[in-house]
Order: sequence, then structure tokens, then C-alpha cells
Amino acid sequence: MTRTIEIRETNFSQDEEQKKILEGYAVVFDCPTVLFEADGIEYKEIIAKEAFNNADLKDVCLKYNHGDSMGILARTRNDSLQIIVDDYGLKFRAKLLDTPSANEVYTNVKNNLLDKCSFAFRCEEDSYNQETHTRTILKIKRVYDLSVVDIPAYDETNVEARSYFDGIAKQQNVMERTKRLKRLICRTYL
Repeated sequence: MTRTIEIRETNFSQDEEQKKILEGYAVVFDCPTVLFEADGIEYKEIIAKEAFNNADLKDVCLKYNHGDSMGILARTRNDSLQIIVDDYGLKFRAKLLDTPSANEVYTNVKNNLLDKCSFAFRCEEDSYNQETHTRTILKIKRVYDLSVVDIPAYDETNVEARSYFDGIAKQQNVMERTKRLKRLICRTYL
């Protein structure tokens, strides 16, 4: 059996390789969650796919448990927090600063002690179905923060920790696979 190992030099500085990245979904669309139960009735909430159309996402902070005790982990205003609305939900990518609180949250995510998210927002429009006891958030006016949380309202949310280099390596692997597939297709048809 022969094994091949490729060793490549990177053009990244040591600082870039040491950057700590958190990625995940703070919101998952069209997925009901039980917010509370009273007298045997479950009261649910759903975030509609269109809820973020025209929402104010200009100055959003990434926090831990929506609190201020650990400071701000990342922020859209300085581009350390990027937010993308896709077909699945509200995705984020945060480059954490080298602070004790950011390092603690990163370590807890890396070790699967923290793996869920939440968000703080102001609702502009919603609807309520009395039969199913379900509130649907139709339009969000503003998002204040995304948070890595101990106990989420929406269990389908997630967060993962990776180094800057892990993210770049993942992108390069996808590009390499795409190139190989193209070469294979060309060989097949030539």
C-alpha cells in the first residue's frame, strides 16, 4: 500500500493562521420552536424566510448569552462579523480578537460546550395562528446582536470554531475537487 502526502507552504503570516473563527447559523428559517408551554399548550414561533428582507443589519454585535459581561466578540461595524442571509437562515462568520473572553468562548465552542446561537431583534410584522398557537415573524426591523448561547430558543442553530487556516484550507479543498472534477469530465469527453 502506498500513501502520498503533500506538504505545501502557505503564504499566510503566523498571525493569520492563529486567528480564531466562529461560523454558524444564528437563525434557521421556517423551523418551528416551542418558546414555552402553559396548561399543556405549546406556544411556538417561526422565522419566515423573508423576515430579513430590508432588516437593519448595519451594526450587529456577536456576544455570549446576549450579555455585556464578556464584552463584544465581533461586530459588523469593523468587519470582524459578517452576516449572510441564505435560503437556510442567517449565517455568520466572526473573526475573534485575541481577548480573554473571546478565547474562552472560542475554546468552549471548540470543545462542544457551546454549540447553539440566538439573536436579539425588533419585530416589525408578525402573525399568530390561534389553532396551532404559532407566532410567525414576517418582518424584522433591526437585529441588535447574535449570540453564542448556553440554552437556545431554536435548537437547530449552530456554531463551529475553526482557525483562519482551517477555513482557507476548506476553500482550497473545494476548489481542488472542482478542478479535478472538471479534468475528469474533460478526459471523459475527449
